[in-house]
Amino acid sequence: MKEIKHFINGAFVGSASGRTFDDINPANGQVIGRVHEAGRAEVDAAVQAARAALSGPWGAMSVAERADILHRVADGISARFDEFLEAECLDTGKPKSLASHIDIPRGAANFKVFADLLKNVPSEAFEMATPDGSGAINYAVRRPKGVIGVISPWNLPLLLMTWKVGPALACGNTVVVKPSEETPLTTTLLGEVMQAAGVPAGVYNVVHGFGGDSAGAFLTEHADVDAFTFTGETGTGELIMRAAAKGVRQVSLELGGKNAGIVFADCDMDKAIEGTLRSAFANCGQVCLGTERLYVERSIFEEFVARLKAGAESLVIGPPD
Repeated sequence: MKEIKHFINGAFVGSASGRTFDDINPANGQVIGRVHEAGRAEVDAAVQAARAALSGPWGAMSVAERADILHRVADGISARFDEFLEAECLDTGKPKSLASHIDIPRGAANFKVFADLLKNVPSEAFEMATPDGSGAINYAVRRPKGVIGVISPWNLPLLLMTWKVGPALACGNTVVVKPSEETPLTTTLLGEVMQAAGVPAGVYNVVHGFGGDSAGAFLTEHADVDAFTFTGETGTGELIMRAAAKGVRQVSLELGGKNAGIVFADCDMDKAIEGTLRSAFANCGQVCLGTERLYVERSIFEEFVARLKAGAESLVIGPPD
C-alpha cells in the first residue's frame, strides 16, 4: 500500500498524529494509498519553511535564475511523463488519452510559460518634471508577495495546481499547496521533481487533508500566509474570503463558470452536436470552461435535443486505459 506523505522543507514527512485517510481510485473503488492528514503542526511547519525560504537562496536569485530552475522542473515532469500519467489517472479515473494530451503536458508547460513570461516583463520607468527643473525618474521595483497558500481541485489536479504554483514561483514567492483530498498523487510526486531540479528547500511545500477542521482550514487561518489562490466551489471560496479578511490578505478565486452554448437555426447541425457533446461531457463535464447550459433556436429545438440525447447515450464509460 502506497504511503502518501507531506512534502515540507524539502523532505517527505508523516503526520505527528498518525492520522491517515484512503486514496481511492474512482474507476474501480480500490484503495490505492494511505494519505497522511496534516494537523496544525504540519501546516505551521510548512508555512514557516516557506517563510524562511524567502530570505534564503531563492530570495536572492534573479528572475532569470528562477526561470532556469522552473524550466528544469518542467523538463523533470516530462522526463517522468509515464509516472505522472499513471498517478493522475489512478486518482481521477480519467482516460489516459485525455490526461496524456492535456493534463500532464500542460502541467509541465505551465512552469515554462510563466517563467518566460515573468523573465520578459518590463518594469515601468518614466521621467517627471520637478519645481526646481532638475527632473526625476520614477521606476517600478517588483518584489514577491510572500508565502502563497495554494488550494487546488480534483478535476484537473496537476494542470490547475501548476497553473497556480508556476506563476507564484516565477514571481519569487514560496508556496504551501493543499491538493484535493481525492487527488493527492501528482502534487506529491512533484516534490521529487522539485528536489531534482534544484528548487531550494521550503520553496514548494505540500500538506494533505480535508477542508474544515483540517489542512485547508489550518492553512487559510494561518496568519503568516500572505495570499491565497483557490479553485473550487463557492461555499469554500466564501470561507477562504472570510479567513483572508483577517489581515486583509489577497485572494484569487475561481469558483466555476456557468457557461452557455448558443445554437442558431443556420448552424451545421453535425458540428453543433459534436462540439456540444465534447464541451459538455469531456472530463465528465468537470471543466471550468465546459458547456453547462444551452440556448437553442426554437425551430431546431426538437431535432437538436433528440440528436444530443442520442449522442449522449452513445458515450461509453470504461477503464482509464
